[in-house]
Amino acid sequence: MNIEVLKKIGLSHTEASLYLRLLKNGASDVKTLVESTGFYKANTYDALERLCEKGLISKIVEGGKRIYQIQKPESFIEFIEKKKHELEEQSKIAKELAKNVENMKKIITNVETASVFRGISGVKQIYSEIINEKLDYFVFGSPKESDELIGDYYWQNLHLKQREHQIKAKAIFHKSLRNWKDKIDPNIISLRFFDEKFEPLTETTIYGSKVAFVIWLDIPVVTIINNSHLAESYGQVFNMLWKIAKK
Repeated sequence: MNIEVLKKIGLSHTEASLYLRLLKNGASDVKTLVESTGFYKANTYDALERLCEKGLISKIVEGGKRIYQIQKPESFIEFIEKKKHELEEQSKIAKELAKNVENMKKIITNVETASVFRGISGVKQIYSEIINEKLDYFVFGSPKESDELIGDYYWQNLHLKQREHQIKAKAIFHKSLRNWKDKIDPNIISLRFFDEKFEPLTETTIYGSKVAFVIWLDIPVVTIINNSHLAESYGQVFNMLWKIAKK
């Protein structure tokens, strides 16, 4: 038996050295072990106590001195069996922790967050998220400014990506955008229109757990709110509007 063998079953260098010293010399007190190993007294005490906790040695007190001696040979098997049981318990705890972390991630994902953007890049942020996450979406309230500020090329490219990823959408636009019927593939975007004279400058898009509001000024202002309850509520509003909008 050597130090390396003992270290392989989980003993430290100091623990293994002290165990071998006790095996060779028999029962010994701390002073004798310190003198024979050259270890510091405090380190020797700590290592001996750990060996006792592992069940590999035992101690008695004689004349005010602590005397240590090795336990039966089977103590190694008992030590390993105990470690095995502890690992099984740790494995169970780790699996439970993994579940808890996953649940916390879901809760954190659903916590309300809001982001505000200025400019066309904010509008593109909405559709980048839709394409990257492959989300169907609803949109209503788009005025003709949405076409004029971004241009046909962007929208056509977006619709090609939608077709590629089979992303479906429903849109309710003002009647000023009826010409979009000739530009949009009805297999990916279903269109309906409002005929009212009032043309809002605000567009609302619902996708996943998010609701995005776009104010179509010369420099658009975009607010994206991540809240599943809000998204669900706006989804219901959209469905009501869809029923009264015209094809």
